[in-house]
Amino acid sequence: MMRTTRGRLVRPVVAVLGLVVAVGSGPAPTAAAATPHAPTPIPAHTPTPADTRGPTTVPVQAAGDAPAAIVPTADAWVDSMAPTTNHGNGYLKVDGLPVAVAYLRFDVQGVDAVPSALLRFHVETASSTGVEVRAVGDEPWQETTLTYHDAPPVGAVVGSSGPVSAGTWVSVDVSALVTEDGPVTLALTTGNDTGVRITSREGTAKPELLVPAPPSPSPYLVARVGENTYEAVSQVTGHTYRGSLKAVVESAISELDGRGGGTVAFGPGEFDLGGEYFKLVQIADITIAGAGMAETLIRNHSDVAADTEPFNTKGAVRMVVRDLTVVAAGAPRSTSDALDFDDGVDVLVERVRVTAARGRGIVFDGKNQGWSSAGNTVRDCVITGAAGDGIELLATSRNTVTGCAISDVGGHGIQINRSSADADQPNKTSDRNVISGNVVDQAGQDGINVDGGTANQIMNNHVTNSADDTSGRDGIRLTSPVDVVCVENVVAGNVSTDDQETKTQRFGLNIATSRCLVTVVGPGNDFTGNRSGAIRDVGTNTVYQ
Repeated sequence: MMRTTRGRLVRPVVAVLGLVVAVGSGPAPTAAAATPHAPTPIPAHTPTPADTRGPTTVPVQAAGDAPAAIVPTADAWVDSMAPTTNHGNGYLKVDGLPVAVAYLRFDVQGVDAVPSALLRFHVETASSTGVEVRAVGDEPWQETTLTYHDAPPVGAVVGSSGPVSAGTWVSVDVSALVTEDGPVTLALTTGNDTGVRITSREGTAKPELLVPAPPSPSPYLVARVGENTYEAVSQVTGHTYRGSLKAVVESAISELDGRGGGTVAFGPGEFDLGGEYFKLVQIADITIAGAGMAETLIRNHSDVAADTEPFNTKGAVRMVVRDLTVVAAGAPRSTSDALDFDDGVDVLVERVRVTAARGRGIVFDGKNQGWSSAGNTVRDCVITGAAGDGIELLATSRNTVTGCAISDVGGHGIQINRSSADADQPNKTSDRNVISGNVVDQAGQDGINVDGGTANQIMNNHVTNSADDTSGRDGIRLTSPVDVVCVENVVAGNVSTDDQETKTQRFGLNIATSRCLVTVVGPGNDFTGNRSGAIRDVGTNTVYQ
């Protein structure tokens, strides 16, 4: 339940930014199980508009009464630029500058002794910030006459949802506003100066107030129900989102995120985003689970000069992605990856296969101002066919990469990297990461590359045949530019060799600069069989054990 703050009611002038959470529906396809190593060709795809029929309900066995879905008895929006104009039919609009506020009135019945209510509405245009739900005073108003000049005052924010994509559903807990039977008016606002359009009660995807709020709908099961149409169905309540794959999955995740987390599950088959991608911002405790790497395939295809990661996330906390294959096909683009976790914290990616990526396979990124990516884990993953690095840890610390098999990537197999000198946090290093038990073969550049950082551990990995695309690269390489710390990194128990007839991997281990201080080369390494030798060490005060 959202915490409510109380304050004096004011006229609808809004200056508080609110985060908008995209809500959509997700698919569980009926297609045959994918073959990860030989994905079927991806045709050019024109995304179809999301089905705006809105959430539906299918029969399920559940204890207790189902919540009542109440539609508005009146809705309208007001505009500070046209203070005497009524907007009582058509769509609803909210805007921060000029100010536009949407009003919705519901006739509520069935409030429990412990009140609970959930507001759902359909967003027609995207927003990078969000829609807030606010309390409204008791002044009467009419849909056909309401104007900015005489609109009821709005009060405290009781809930908001994070950034939304066009054509998705948003869910906000409004229990604090629905405490007894009778008429209830809610106001929708935003602090963003780019307006958000919302479907009104005159549309097919009407707003609805669920009283009492339904139980947590987790898990949602995604299925394909048409060529480009998917459904995400709650296995608890039967609530269903229907539309494009992007819309249904984002909608289900938005609802779960607002209810404390949960799972979106995919069965066996292929799930096609076309040219779209999942945009998931500031979510917590969300699990996206397939039926297995060889069973569930999520794919997209794009040649546009923009980042189109199938999994495009920012600020995810305790998110889990497991048991599926991701194909991110299209023209190479260095920053368009298969799974991108910007500012991710305590994220787990396990048993995920990547068979194509325009850029990197999996990346955790903490380079921007205010980002503190840390504590993430990648384990038992399989990555092939990435144009860039297989896995990159970029300006992020205390992460673990273990048990992964990486081959035939264009960049490094695994890279522990610093941010660039012109980043928001310039030359921010990745520290205290553990890279262990991985198998890297035929990386285009270094098998494992450490560019700056402190106390990173490279242990018990098996690296072969690196420098497959770029000559002069090594199995394991430690380096650092001027003024960037590279100290007390550990390399132990690794095999780094080249078993090809024509060898490409230069050194098994290359400590490439004197700026790498007190590197610990531990026991158990085997660096024999490389093109130019076992170890090249120009580091400072290297410790051999």
